[in-house]
Amino acid sequence: MVLSDGESIKGVIITGGSGFIGSHMTTALRSWGVPVAIVDRNSPPLVDVNLFVRGAIEDESTWVRLNNELDFKVDTLFHLAARTSVLESIKDPADVFESNLVGFHNALEYCRRSGIDRVGFASTNAAVGNGTDGIITEEAPLLPLTPYGATKAAGEMLASAYGASYGIDVASVRLTNVYGPGMWRKDSIVPRLFRHAVGLSDFAIYGDGQQFRDFVYVKDVVDAFITLAGVRFSGPVSFGSGSSVTVNELVKLVGETTGIAIKPRRVPPKAGEMAGVEISLKLASSIGLRNEVELIDGLRMAWDNFQEEHGQAVG
Repeated sequence: MVLSDGESIKGVIITGGSGFIGSHMTTALRSWGVPVAIVDRNSPPLVDVNLFVRGAIEDESTWVRLNNELDFKVDTLFHLAARTSVLESIKDPADVFESNLVGFHNALEYCRRSGIDRVGFASTNAAVGNGTDGIITEEAPLLPLTPYGATKAAGEMLASAYGASYGIDVASVRLTNVYGPGMWRKDSIVPRLFRHAVGLSDFAIYGDGQQFRDFVYVKDVVDAFITLAGVRFSGPVSFGSGSSVTVNELVKLVGETTGIAIKPRRVPPKAGEMAGVEISLKLASSIGLRNEVELIDGLRMAWDNFQEEHGQAVG
């Protein structure tokens, strides 16, 4: 696969490749003929992968098996595997540290030993926490509010160290809320709202619902990771839609998209929740990252996919 600047991707390892973003990334790369190896606890939903290694990234034996079974040249690793639940990280911080920090360290060590010098790391603006009073930029101090955010902040430090010491270009992509088709097993707000709309689960708004978030469509995220690999970007970069909405506004938009009146419960605020996320796309835009899908259009496409996969429940 030849990228826009003439660089090429010969082969890719995707940790968490069976998950939501990973599945979309695998589909894109395979459509361009790039061989893909997936490392994941779960089987990939796609059969068109060159290698699947089942295992936990924090377990060294997983990487040994990958090394023994890999039979094509790899020059890029996309690290998407992680424990991502903020609430679960508060309940069980040891688990999230083991998976997110030890797991990422293992991935970087594999790259160092194997000569892989391009890595895309799925980070988050939760690494920043409430360390800024306005729009979040890459210069904001790292002041995470939860163990989950702390693991991502620490991961960025690992990435910096491996870049300086071993010449590995690690793009730490601070993602906002990613949504889109195929995300229905996730515990994030858009799939929870869709499930609630058709009576499959409960939904509650924490606090007054005025906390605001940025939502970015999954295809735009996949394109961003691949672009960053092509330009060999190294360091943190925020990426999202660049436009935030409140939880209350999102509930209204989902109601309009589904045609179903949504009346969630109201519960007290939860500990560790960021009051708002609004990011600057100045750096992302200068690198060539683009968000093409507006929220209302993305919600419609996601809802169409949800209906296809949950026809009986929706009908």
